[in-house]
Amino acid sequence: MASLRETVVVLLIFTTLSGCTEGARRATTSCVGRCGEQYNNANRCHCNDVCGQYGNCCSDYQAICVLQVSCASRCGETYDSSNTCHCNDRCQEFSNCCDDYNAFCVPTTVTPTTLPPVPSSPLPVSSAELSSLADDLWYGDVNFAREGVDFTLSLQSYVSNTAMHTDYSSSRLFSYMNENGVFSSPTYSTFAAIFNNYIAQTGNTEHVPSAESAENEAFLSEIMKTQVMAKLHDFLRWKGIVPYNEADFKARLNEIWFGRYSRQDGKLDTSGFEHVFVGEVKNGVVSGMHSWVRFYMAEKSGDFDYSGYVYKNQPGTIGVQFRWGSVWKNLGGFFLGTSPEFDVAIYTLCFLTRPNGPCQFTMAGSQMRIITYSWLDRGRYLATAYP
Repeated sequence: MASLRETVVVLLIFTTLSGCTEGARRATTSCVGRCGEQYNNANRCHCNDVCGQYGNCCSDYQAICVLQVSCASRCGETYDSSNTCHCNDRCQEFSNCCDDYNAFCVPTTVTPTTLPPVPSSPLPVSSAELSSLADDLWYGDVNFAREGVDFTLSLQSYVSNTAMHTDYSSSRLFSYMNENGVFSSPTYSTFAAIFNNYIAQTGNTEHVPSAESAENEAFLSEIMKTQVMAKLHDFLRWKGIVPYNEADFKARLNEIWFGRYSRQDGKLDTSGFEHVFVGEVKNGVVSGMHSWVRFYMAEKSGDFDYSGYVYKNQPGTIGVQFRWGSVWKNLGGFFLGTSPEFDVAIYTLCFLTRPNGPCQFTMAGSQMRIITYSWLDRGRYLATAYP
């Protein structure tokens, strides 16, 4: 089998030959700003009312143009009761904003911190390279939990309108979990140990005592031992995107995932890890929470109440609606069965190579689309990441 470095060299040649058209291709593979447009046969995919009939819709057509669960190109729009969620100036007052409203529509001031230096001239990363590495990460995830073997799901009710808060599912989403087998891995145990280190409500300064810093360090140390993270580091440093030294790369990961910034009132009240993997409550709605491990544990403890699923796609993603205490998450998406190191790796990959928008690639034979957004210049902090 060819080494990763040999593969990258071949793909770099491909990138050079196709570089002049890569930007144009990416510009026409998303429906952001294109809903209802006239047909144009030069586009690779379409966003008009009949694309579903011809099977040529863009992969995000359903989310952007039908369900309208994103605020991309919608900030300040006029209220429309037919929309699943909203992006106008009063949506926070009525708790019906889209999940990415803050990322698109709310400016936030952040206090900068010091990081290891970022390489000044990183090499471009093609979609083919993303797909190749994503496959390596997916098939190399030895701590992956298998649906039907390590856990089983009880999907129950399908949620057709995420704006409706009705619980039609009487049972938990996870009906069985091989806890002794799955959670015995140190990457899982150190991952879960961090969940209780945060204040759910934004606007409260998060203090990080030495014990919690040690837990963050323990988690990063464990995932850095895995082949998944080794493959990620090899690729990113070959591209000049992260420091070559492993200790400096780990420091970069620490800042991306655990660096604190403000979502509300100028308080250092959040981090990428808290938002993406634990979840927060802001303006009466659940924000973030894109981890199946966190969902399972919170559901088991009674903190989360599953109400139904919105989608379930290959190779292993699901969108669910749930209630956290008295507040709702209209639609939360996460991978199913992937290890903590895989989630960190795939989100970090997209954050560093396709920040502030869709990260599209093929993985395990399926088209994938991950959204990430950054806080502060040059991608210092992760604001959100989800499939």
